Amino acid sequence: MKMHKREYTAGSSGFKFMGRRGIGTAIVLLALTAALAGCGSGGGGHEGHGGQGVGQGTIDTLNPIEAKVKLPAEPVKKGTEASVEVTVTQDGKPVDDADEVLFEVWKEGAADDKHEKIKGIHGKDGLYTLKKKFDEPGTYLIISHVTARTMHTMPQVKLQVE
Repeated sequence: MKMHKREYTAGSSGFKFMGRRGIGTAIVLLALTAALAGCGSGGGGHEGHGGQGVGQGTIDTLNPIEAKVKLPAEPVKKGTEASVEVTVTQDGKPVDDADEVLFEVWKEGAADDKHEKIKGIHGKDGLYTLKKKFDEPGTYLIISHVTARTMHTMPQVKLQVE
């Protein structure tokens, strides 16, 4: 039976494992130590690197945000102001802390540089509103760009202006 002999030699960089097996073991142990130390110290959860867990209060990334767009009930006439609303919810509850709600509006067939982006007006109960005067008749496309709780959704609707 052959015994493996491990030799340690003191050098300028401390102790040195001899052989491939020793170096591989050292690398694995170092990697495991670094991985375990990342979230395990301080008892602070994930706050140190930007994450917040479900149940800690604020961000729930398991349930996506939803944005439902509501167009005016009455036909929109050219030259009049119309309101388009988007209600933002997550898990059935209103989202009143959206990072950004932008309405992108353009007339169908218009060039990209003719797209207008308008900040939504925040109301209550997850409601954000666009108020805009449409000067020409035609079909308009509206995308509601909603960014909230580290998520983004962008439902698109068509609005007919007479």
